[in-house]
Amino acid sequence: MLDYSIEQISCDWSLVGEVDKQLVDIDATLGSGQTFSWQRLANGIWIGQIGEVPYALVPEKKLSIYSPLGSFCAFKKYFQIELDLEKVLSSFPPKDRTLNKALHYCPRLRILKQDPWETLVSFLCSSAKPIVQIRKIVSRIRAFYGREVYPGFFSFPTAEEILDRGPTGLKEAKLGFRSDFIWSVSSIIWPMKKDYFFELEKTSTENIRHILMELPGVGRKIADCVLLFGFARLDVFPIDRWMERVLKTFYPSFLNKTKITSKDLIDFSSTYFGPFAGYAQQYLFYWSRSAFWKKGGLWEYH
Repeated sequence: MLDYSIEQISCDWSLVGEVDKQLVDIDATLGSGQTFSWQRLANGIWIGQIGEVPYALVPEKKLSIYSPLGSFCAFKKYFQIELDLEKVLSSFPPKDRTLNKALHYCPRLRILKQDPWETLVSFLCSSAKPIVQIRKIVSRIRAFYGREVYPGFFSFPTAEEILDRGPTGLKEAKLGFRSDFIWSVSSIIWPMKKDYFFELEKTSTENIRHILMELPGVGRKIADCVLLFGFARLDVFPIDRWMERVLKTFYPSFLNKTKITSKDLIDFSSTYFGPFAGYAQQYLFYWSRSAFWKKGGLWEYH
């Protein structure tokens, strides 16, 4: 991914649309660990890809969206701009002081609607890795297995493309043990029909979770991340070690137990936070890492 200036972008790429910056907090949305296909440049521009298409988001008076190949419609769908965040915020428990602090910190954070296959592979890469490293791994996978769709930008490879080119690229991406999981999952997904994930999207959340958790390397946390960020199941609350720490630190009185199990955390989070529990998870995750336990801006850049 190349380092562009505002002048280069405005000259070489088309302005496909603008949105009021009150509709979306780009730093919080793209810096909260839900995607690994975007990079924040030193000048405040975010540059990345929606699917295979390059986009640049330039914070001016409004948020300006540039792309050499994309559309404003694709941008709005990806950022779920049509979703009323006030409806989301009003659905949360009103007297939750911890969540209210998180909401005030990043009230315009949005959950992205990403490609389920890309989300699955990306989170298989994420185990025990900081976001900076995951972003580099995903970039290497694109460059080795994908097609160059624009100078410096590559498509995210399909399962078939990964299998066709062999496991070398996974090893060069420095995936370690994760390369075996991605290879095995690609081998399972490849024989499926091309609209497999589209058909899967029509089924229930529990059914999707069950199918995903049968794949090598996919536990509850990865499955729930795919459900939330890939299938837009906004009631799903992924729990990793970090969110376990958040829940045990800020919600012990609600859990009301001295020894709290993983099942206790799942049962609590799936009922307490309501129909937009996934949004609560992202607000708490981003706030706790960038404000409560670590100060100084976008935490994954430190």
